[in-house]
Amino acid sequence: GRQVAIVTTASLPWMTGTAVNPLLRAAYLANDGSRSVTLVLPWLSVQDQQRVFPHNMQFDTPELQEEYVKEWARRRTGLECNFKVKFYPGRYAVEKGSILPVGDITQCIPDNEADVAVLEEPEHLN
Repeated sequence: GRQVAIVTTASLPWMTGTAVNPLLRAAYLANDGSRSVTLVLPWLSVQDQQRVFPHNMQFDTPELQEEYVKEWARRRTGLECNFKVKFYPGRYAVEKGSILPVGDITQCIPDNEADVAVLEEPEHLN
């Protein structure tokens, strides 16, 4: 089957459309098992997490944030959420109110793991 990478510039617990929509898309695309789906999210420093995430939430490791994201999606959709999650380094740009990648995000996903890319807010990814 196809191998889909969904790349976005925001992640839960920041409740924005740019975080929620790609997460739900990953859950539903992975649901029937006919394709491999990887959700690619920004990993923020603790300082940026404190600026962006509500209720003083923060994660010490990407794995802890991945658990939070998948559990939220399971509760919301009732699906198993059998997609992969990968993180790229990001930073919160206060002047833009957006998360921007640090470096080349194409390095997160090997070519053999994705033949389809879905880009959420691609203007923030350059």
